Amino acid sequence: MKVLSPTLKERKRYILFKIHSDNILKKEIVAKQCTEACLRFLGEFGCAEAGVQFLPETWDQKEQTGIIRTGHKWVDKTKSALALIKEINGKKVTVSTILTSGSLNKLKK
Repeated sequence: MKVLSPTLKERKRYILFKIHSDNILKKEIVAKQCTEACLRFLGEFGCAEAGVQFLPETWDQKEQTGIIRTGHKWVDKTKSALALIKEINGKKVTVSTILTSGSLNKLKK
């Protein structure tokens, strides 16, 4: 079996986002809402092509920040899907993206 050349591999982008809310949210709830928002906006096929994935180990409950991984061609659409999240558990929230990077270590700093 042949190995994929680097030009054929999907390039990943990491999006750091912050949720502005009065309540402290758990990572399971945030992960569910992020995937549901992407499914609503992009559809199942678009989500599969983009490779949207919430990284639960990056969720900071105190700061209410997290990181989502997506494909480099789908960054703008993934940001739009996150911006459409208006409420979590019946409480109003706003989601804003802070930074986008190709390296996970740059966002963790």
